[in-house]
Amino acid sequence: MSPIKGVSEIVRLPRLGKIRLGIKKETEAGMFYPTPTDYFVCPVEVRKVFGEKPRELRIMFPTDDERQWASQYLRCYSASRGLICRGDGETALARVDRRTGEIATREATGTELRETTCSPDSCGYYQRKQCRRVMNLQFLLPDCPGFGVYQLDTSSYHSILNINSMLEFIRSICGRVSIIPLYLKLAKLEVEPEGIEKTVHVLNLVAPYTFIEIQKYARMAPGQAFLLPAPDSEAPDDLFPDAVLEPEPEASGTDTELIWAWAKAKSKIWQLDIQDSQIANWFWNTYRLHIRLADFDSAIPPRKLNVEHLIRFCRAVEQFETFS
Repeated sequence: MSPIKGVSEIVRLPRLGKIRLGIKKETEAGMFYPTPTDYFVCPVEVRKVFGEKPRELRIMFPTDDERQWASQYLRCYSASRGLICRGDGETALARVDRRTGEIATREATGTELRETTCSPDSCGYYQRKQCRRVMNLQFLLPDCPGFGVYQLDTSSYHSILNINSMLEFIRSICGRVSIIPLYLKLAKLEVEPEGIEKTVHVLNLVAPYTFIEIQKYARMAPGQAFLLPAPDSEAPDDLFPDAVLEPEPEASGTDTELIWAWAKAKSKIWQLDIQDSQIANWFWNTYRLHIRLADFDSAIPPRKLNVEHLIRFCRAVEQFETFS
């Protein structure tokens, strides 16, 4: 059989199912509304491996092209037509009414896809919170039967930031992210949208390795090219008007040295099984900071920690290792 360039070397992966971040509840009037959960809502075959209400999943990404499996756009949905507009903040592809040229409503009889301007600051759909940032994440579950990908959708700013930050960090260490066993976790986060305190659950991507352990993946040959299914047009399960988080002011970029120190500190904690009380006592006695074990679940350090704090903590742990 003769190979065809651009075709024969590609393996098409099917989508085996969806993993959700919420369930639908019914009102007395018979209407359904989405409710977030603190666990992954999984298909039967996934629950058999990870349990009925898992809070972490062991995953792999199939390729090094994150555009294939971490699609990130501003997406607008309607109840009658599903996805009606997808943009990047500058240009968008929208389903419009042929007669009016406006985004198609339920009453539109003839529609077409048309490229248009994407301007969140002036877009009525975005201002009314009908349009949101959405990540369509697709990944392998190597412990589950079947060869294909599962899809998980999120509109949470913090979840998208956590995943992107860890992907960038892993790529900087290994030169790749494909076929590296990682953990996708749900972690609690205290937020204040519109000044009201609340607890939400956000996604964290965790690489439970030391620097030496994770560097071995840099020497492994990457997987061959896979062709993944296009993300579906279903709205994400955490796209709730009162739960979708608006971003807090962020510093421009994340300091590489800070991320490095953060990853090293987390690695030491996991490797030595350092307890919550030990972490709390050290940070309070040394810097008068309230830091707990749960703070280290995040992909990026909290604002109250800096490079000096983390490096000194790592040195204290290393000194403990030396004399233990």
